[in-house]
Amino acid sequence: MKIRKKLKNAEFEYDEETKKFLIIDGEDGGAVELNKVYAFAFMRFVVRMAQRNWLRSKKPLDKDCEDVVQYNDQLEMF
Repeated sequence: MKIRKKLKNAEFEYDEETKKFLIIDGEDGGAVELNKVYAFAFMRFVVRMAQRNWLRSKKPLDKDCEDVVQYNDQLEMF
């Protein structure tokens, strides 16, 4: 059984019988065929990059807190 996913610029195909993973470029028609060992290594790489980007700490939005005026009591403003 073949599993296919077609996107705008690429097509992915996995053949369960031969255990091959095929990546086809939509523009040039170039193709890369990976056996099960390299397909697994490629998927580990993709998952690690996704986790790295997802778990990366967010940068604080306001580094200059000195410019912000803080009032403990709102009546002090007036």
